[in-house]
Amino acid sequence: MNRVVAISGVFFWTMLALIGCEVDDGSYGSDSDNITLTSFANSYDSKANDTAIARIDETYRTGARNIKTTNLINSYSNQSLNDLDRTVLADNFEGRLENKDIEVNGRTVKRPIYEKNSNNKLGYETTYQTLDLSGLTTRSYSAGTSIEERRGILTDLSNYSEIPSNVAFPEGSVCYIPVVTSERSFLAFNDKNKTGYSSLEKWIEAAKQRFSDNRDHRTSQFGVGIANKQKAAQVMFFEYKNQPAYEYSGVEYGKDIYEANYVAKGSTDPNIDSRFGVVDCTLVNEVAGDFLAEQIKRYY
Repeated sequence: MNRVVAISGVFFWTMLALIGCEVDDGSYGSDSDNITLTSFANSYDSKANDTAIARIDETYRTGARNIKTTNLINSYSNQSLNDLDRTVLADNFEGRLENKDIEVNGRTVKRPIYEKNSNNKLGYETTYQTLDLSGLTTRSYSAGTSIEERRGILTDLSNYSEIPSNVAFPEGSVCYIPVVTSERSFLAFNDKNKTGYSSLEKWIEAAKQRFSDNRDHRTSQFGVGIANKQKAAQVMFFEYKNQPAYEYSGVEYGKDIYEANYVAKGSTDPNIDSRFGVVDCTLVNEVAGDFLAEQIKRYY
């Protein structure tokens, strides 16, 4: 991956309770056995020679996961949507994170990771906290002049700048903030994460060149998988001139090299105060999703 890291911890989707907004008390969200998370994505439509925008509705229900893509502007390419099962490698462990045997209880989604050739499984779940967006406009977010100065609630009203600044979310609009809990640390990847590097060493050398500035970095290599026979590596870039730290993970599996997502053991500890960062509110409920879709189609 591919994750942004604050040196004191992980810099996840920054979140929650800010001045003028309230954390949901449970009245918003999903039915007890399903939850739909709505987001918006861009791609390039070669026929239209222009940007394409789509609405993405990801629904988790007990037993399954479904992704629905709806074109809003031109024809969106869904090649970037990653709905495949994932291989999971951890310390002396190999398994699969699959889109089955899912359990949904309110806003908590449990997705078991099954050990290879075994019925043993790891606990892995995401609880979606909510934040009321009713009445918010682009004024809820300030980009500042550096990452360190960014504050407020970032919604797609800011990401799609053609929407007028006085347009506000209607009553009932909320965003979902994922809080991940894992029984152990692991790396996850699938065929969409396959790279063209011939060895993990070449991936490491390329990863070390991802920043042209003079920031310091650290590289670690270790074994994962059954008997820890699979080689893995992480390249950490430290904070530099108000820029956050970044960490990238790679793994050699079979004869191929993959860019992997890293999931830490335990629970994420999201920032819940926008005075000290940005609340990423780009994952929303149906009310906010319908509103944003209407605004995008109107102004684009």
